[in-house]
Amino acid sequence: MYINKPEVLITDFDRTMTYLYKDTNLLIDLANKMVAFYSENIDVPQKYKEGNIDGYFVWHSLHEIAVSRLPYEISEKINKKADDIVADFELQIIKRIGLFCGIVESVNSLSNLGIRLGIVSSNATSTVTYPLKEVGIIDKFDYIEGRPYPFNPDLIKPNPYPINKALSAMNASEASSWYVGDDVVDIIAANAAHVTSVGVCTGRHSKEELLEAGANLIFSSFNDIIKYFK
Repeated sequence: MYINKPEVLITDFDRTMTYLYKDTNLLIDLANKMVAFYSENIDVPQKYKEGNIDGYFVWHSLHEIAVSRLPYEISEKINKKADDIVADFELQIIKRIGLFCGIVESVNSLSNLGIRLGIVSSNATSTVTYPLKEVGIIDKFDYIEGRPYPFNPDLIKPNPYPINKALSAMNASEASSWYVGDDVVDIIAANAAHVTSVGVCTGRHSKEELLEAGANLIFSSFNDIIKYFK
């Protein structure tokens, strides 16, 4: 079934417009950074120090441990510093790898069709804005928002909160808006926000997994979306 062109298209960032951790060793490096930092302030459980562990999982877990064990003022200060470390880690990666080929052309083409664009990401806002400024397309986006600062793991996808916040800020209706992402959590969040959920197969999840999660549309990549309207 053909779905009409949206008035608003909001997209994910990592693995949709770029791939920060194509080298998965970087996730282990991030995990080690988080363990080293939090070990200065709390007793880090051994399970977070072993094996090939996703750095974001370690960060989120240690964030919650700090909140549960330390006075609010202290845990907030520590967790803000951890957030800054992660943001800088992401920024150094995006400076090296940039955006996927064709993203600039695709963004310009979508904008030229009169589609208003936004980004909702679980990466730091600074990580998202840096490459957009570098390639000269940041002005094509009406809204750009990364994870909340101070970080709150309850307010990122699959919670629809960041998408709902974008819709409100852009004065956009659910019925005429799309959310594009590569991950099952993107599809879950989009459906919970009652927008058209659009999966792209440039991340960790297959077409079948995205469809099973409830995606309304599937494209091979972000760059294929523009072809849908031709």
